[in-house]
Amino acid sequence: MRVSVLRILRNVFLIAASVVILFVGTMLVSGAKAFAVESDSMAPRLHRGDVVFVRPTAFEKLAEGDVISAHFPKTDGVFTHRIVAVDAANRQVITRGDSNLSDDPMPTDASHVIGKLWFSLPYLGFLSFSLYGKYMIYVLMAAALVLVAVHMAGSLRRKTDS
Repeated sequence: MRVSVLRILRNVFLIAASVVILFVGTMLVSGAKAFAVESDSMAPRLHRGDVVFVRPTAFEKLAEGDVISAHFPKTDGVFTHRIVAVDAANRQVITRGDSNLSDDPMPTDASHVIGKLWFSLPYLGFLSFSLYGKYMIYVLMAAALVLVAVHMAGSLRRKTDS
């Protein structure tokens, strides 16, 4: 029995799509968010280009040593640093990047904390950085067209074989 390349490609595509759907569903149910790391301030734990996945965590459950992502006050930016102290009375945390020599200049208010690090994936953030370039968009569009063409060719072949 001969296994066709189109059947293999279709099965790989279906498995990949299933994994993506399961992953996105898990993210939605858990309330997790993902962010690309833009600097090496958390090296060696996290590096530029890694993606961090954070889950919402109640302020009362945050502790010294936890890695959190938080909004910069008054900007759209997000940073991911380690908690070095918790000020429960003022509902603030003091943070620092693992490779930084000093604490961040301002405490982070509880309302700016997005969540606690759940897990990270290396290098995946570089894809996010590339998506801002026009050439990467063309590459992704071409890949999508190739996948659609392969799927259509497989469908036509099955119809003619019947």
